[in-house]
Amino acid sequence: MMQFLANGICNGAIFALVAMGFGLIYTTTGVFHLALGATYTLSAYFLFGLLINLKMPMLMSSCVAIMAAAIVGISIEWLVYRPLKRHNATSTVMMISSLGVYTVIVNFLVIICGNESVILHSGTVATIDFHGITLTQIQIAQVIVAVLVIVLYQLFLRYTHLGRICRAVADDSILASILGVKVEGTRLVVFAAGSFLAAIGAVLVAFDVGMDPSMGFPAVLVAAVACIVGGLHRFTAPALGGFLLGMIQSLVVWRTSTKWENAVTFAILIAFLSLRPQGLLGMRKRIEER
Repeated sequence: MMQFLANGICNGAIFALVAMGFGLIYTTTGVFHLALGATYTLSAYFLFGLLINLKMPMLMSSCVAIMAAAIVGISIEWLVYRPLKRHNATSTVMMISSLGVYTVIVNFLVIICGNESVILHSGTVATIDFHGITLTQIQIAQVIVAVLVIVLYQLFLRYTHLGRICRAVADDSILASILGVKVEGTRLVVFAAGSFLAAIGAVLVAFDVGMDPSMGFPAVLVAAVACIVGGLHRFTAPALGGFLLGMIQSLVVWRTSTKWENAVTFAILIAFLSLRPQGLLGMRKRIEER
């Protein structure tokens, strides 16, 4: 059981990173950004191209791939969401457009790179044993990186001018605009930061198990569930949801099989939407605040 819990924490670290990116974008802009799954996938393939094809060092390849993902996020906001927002598109239209962007990008990626799974390394991976628990070095790196990013993200939101602006826009974008905040510029920053967070998770997954063009959509769906479990209107709450889902999924595999992972995940989603829609760390709002 302890081995499965440890594996769940490692998986939860990835869920937490993607969920924080998804939650940052949704909380600040109100966009249900399913296209984040495409950005997630692209960042892994950027890494593959830089590391394998261009023979760049691992750390440099990772950093460039993550920055490229941030640029993709900005481009999606600039080219898709901003024109729709200017035409007063509804949230449903935004979500459908986001799904369309995801489909276009992933199919374009399949045409160029093929539909096969790709791995970044061959052979065995070094492992570390600790009281009967065996984890690879990559899995341990996933947890360490996730915890470090969560701490830095919290510090960014609390103690930087840009972080306070993001929180202000999330609370009331109209009032923030009246007070002189450049909301459109803030949205670009938010899409860049959200894509940046998700790309960190994608890069770690690529080093662990490889990649394929369909890897993004399951990741973004679990991230959305993690946001709801943790609390949508708390910036770091999705990280809690991500770790919980990772551990729950691993326990499900321990007791049953991998076939039940998604069923249990979405059963949890339904339970939270029915019983506690504000999430674990969320607060109930008065009717006039909704």
